[in-house]
Amino acid sequence: MRAVAEFVSDRAELMKLEPFTADFAAKAGLGGQDLFALQVVVEELVTNVIDYGEVPAGEPAAKVELEVAGGELVIRLNDNGREYNPLLRADPDTSLPAEQRPVGGLGVFFCKKLTDSQCYERVGGHNILTLKRRLVP
Repeated sequence: MRAVAEFVSDRAELMKLEPFTADFAAKAGLGGQDLFALQVVVEELVTNVIDYGEVPAGEPAAKVELEVAGGELVIRLNDNGREYNPLLRADPDTSLPAEQRPVGGLGVFFCKKLTDSQCYERVGGHNILTLKRRLVP
């Protein structure tokens, strides 16, 4: 099972995320925990590209590819944003009270925690982030 969606640099595009991920999850037979992880990860990644990727408004910003194969959910984000490897960002210190933590980084932290493996590449002017999650039986 595979699905692909493309998003331009416009926050209104975020409205397309939930129907896209829910439809894919239903067709792929994903359970609630996997659907939750999928929706959090995809929303975080696409939002980051639109908000911080420096893609001009209305221009193609990101392509999301979803696949279920071999008991794994594969989420691939191919974006046109500035070069940025989110996996290099240090995890936030979650032992600190929220008001003492610096702003940012929590979403990427959640993406890492909700997936089992993550890989970043920069190819042909594109950021390509691939995340994999073993499906809950």
